[in-house]
Amino acid sequence: PDIFFQCVEAGNSFYDGLADLFEEKGKMIQEKTGLHFALYGYEGHPEAKHVIVVMGSAAVTCGETASFLSKHKGQRVGVLKVRLFRPWDSSRFLAALPKTTERICVLDRTKEQGSQGEPLLLEVSSMLHASAHSEMVVIGGRYGLGSKEFTPNIVLSIYENLAKESPKPRFTVGIDDDVTFLSLPVGPWLNVLPEGTTECMFYGLGSDGTVGANKSAVKMIAMGTELHAQAYFEYDAKKSGGVTISHLRFGPKPIHAPYNVRAADYLAIHKPSYVANYDMTRYMKPNGVCVINCSWSVAELETKLPPKMRRDLATRKAKLYIIDATQIAVKAGLGKRINMIMQSVFFKLSGVMPFEEAIEMLKKSIKKMYGKKGDKVVQMNIDGVDASVSGITECPVPPSWAEISVPGEAGESTQSAKGPRKIIDLAPKQFADGVQQPCNNLDGNSLPVSTFVPGGRVPLGTSQFEKRGIAINVPKVDMDKCTQCNKCSLICPHAAVRPFLATGQELAKAPAAFKDGSRSAIGGGVLDNYQYRIQVSPWDCTGCELCVRICPADALTLGPAEKVIQEEEANWNFAVTLPDRGDEIDKT
Repeated sequence: PDIFFQCVEAGNSFYDGLADLFEEKGKMIQEKTGLHFALYGYEGHPEAKHVIVVMGSAAVTCGETASFLSKHKGQRVGVLKVRLFRPWDSSRFLAALPKTTERICVLDRTKEQGSQGEPLLLEVSSMLHASAHSEMVVIGGRYGLGSKEFTPNIVLSIYENLAKESPKPRFTVGIDDDVTFLSLPVGPWLNVLPEGTTECMFYGLGSDGTVGANKSAVKMIAMGTELHAQAYFEYDAKKSGGVTISHLRFGPKPIHAPYNVRAADYLAIHKPSYVANYDMTRYMKPNGVCVINCSWSVAELETKLPPKMRRDLATRKAKLYIIDATQIAVKAGLGKRINMIMQSVFFKLSGVMPFEEAIEMLKKSIKKMYGKKGDKVVQMNIDGVDASVSGITECPVPPSWAEISVPGEAGESTQSAKGPRKIIDLAPKQFADGVQQPCNNLDGNSLPVSTFVPGGRVPLGTSQFEKRGIAINVPKVDMDKCTQCNKCSLICPHAAVRPFLATGQELAKAPAAFKDGSRSAIGGGVLDNYQYRIQVSPWDCTGCELCVRICPADALTLGPAEKVIQEEEANWNFAVTLPDRGDEIDKT
């Protein structure tokens, strides 16, 4: 303790000169690359009255939005991008700030519980006070926690708050805070992208090759044309078998948009079950193109597509196409990998580049990608590409769809009253209905603060409520062949295949198919009192086929998921009501 203080202070001179050193090295980078990054860079109207101060990738979104509002709306707004937080350099900050600035909003991507403000806000406030600029109004807000989206319309809401006679001094943005009411209202989408930019969204299934194919397409377009390209890929926690969303942008001018596509010119749905599970047309632009991979006919779309999707397609005057890419892939020997087939469809319908030129480049990329796997694999992918265009069917969108009413849409939203809130831990079913289901439906961003328990506690036993239905084919059991070895149940990664024991009295309440498919349990002893059945959960099965391969008696065969769901859903629902009889079995 006698020397620690002195040792710490001995380093002051190194920190005092660090900003100059950074600037010097920045000039070296500029000489080599032509890129200039000021330690405190300003973008926007040269005589801005309202300025956002921010760090990180949000500075790009703020800068693009400020430039758009300044150029097209005549607003005197700007953004000061902080690239050096420690050591803080007041002189460089003030030099970058327009002399006309009247109000500043400081954005932080963190939360300091119990503090007067977040770190960047406190730094800016203390600096302005110390430098005799206390006449400036300084407010602060939080954004983007947990990678929450930060978009141009959010930036606009911040400028609108700054422009108010009495702006909200501390706020959150990008969420709905109906508990402490700190959140700013966010208006409709604001497009600040360069003119001519094409935006695309691809909804795929983890492991179907969609993401890999899109990465390949982006490289092809960026390297083989004069277009600029941008891509970002979303994955859910389930990875293989989960939802993947590919966000692609192409345009004649550089694209600076570190946020997801929210106005898609081209929308591809690679899994037919997604149309019922998710709001697929939420982010589709008017006059956009929508492609669905499905086995449905044009006539079936009236019943297969949900009401909201049909209405959106009609009101936005979208072009609708269907293709059975899965069947084309099977015929070509590709199994469930539809990536190259749907990529060909993209080049045909999107108009991003000439189709013939794109297909030639795509086939070259196939040879490069799959060449090590042999000529047979290469040829299968090329055959799939060649067969894809003939499989596209254009579907008329009836004008009557625009008049469809959507169930539950007329309900009014509820809002919590101000005041103390009683915190109650949610039961598994409550959590599944209130939180899990909206998140699984890709709608978690819309959930308000009041939905959640502080600390993010999650109850156990909630996976039983998630029925994804992602399998193309689902196994069925022939109980006359079953040897009751239970190997299928042991190998199933998702516990979607299970053995059940039932008494005669219990079977009297069972569906007829379940009762007829049960057989006397083998093994003697206590098992003589029960009927045995292997039951598959068709909604939980992922179609991995492991149970079919391991069965020593070939008692399991695959069938189309849609058909098996109709036949086996009631059987599964009954099976899970049977009591657990594990304690009665001798496991020695």
